[in-house]
Amino acid sequence: MIDPEPVRMLLAGVGWPQMLVWPALVFTALAGLALIIGVGVRPVAVLLAGYTAVTSLFHFIPEDPWQMSIFVKNRAIVGGCLCLAAAESGRIAWRPD
Repeated sequence: MIDPEPVRMLLAGVGWPQMLVWPALVFTALAGLALIIGVGVRPVAVLLAGYTAVTSLFHFIPEDPWQMSIFVKNRAIVGGCLCLAAAESGRIAWRPD
């Protein structure tokens, strides 16, 4: 089950509006779908890299090993998104005419 409450608490903890959880959900879902079908891979991957870099800062809590593992995982995702942006989509990507 998906529970937005932990994310809402993270946002509230840094003084950001808790309702941002919903636009973030929509953005990541649509961006992931765009990458899967291969539409706008370069700009979407760059946007996702930036989004993930910013959101990883919420998890930079050196005294909490679990949060630091999420921080490092997010940094790896940033690197993967940047590699995807550099490589563009493959030959089997759907490209509307």
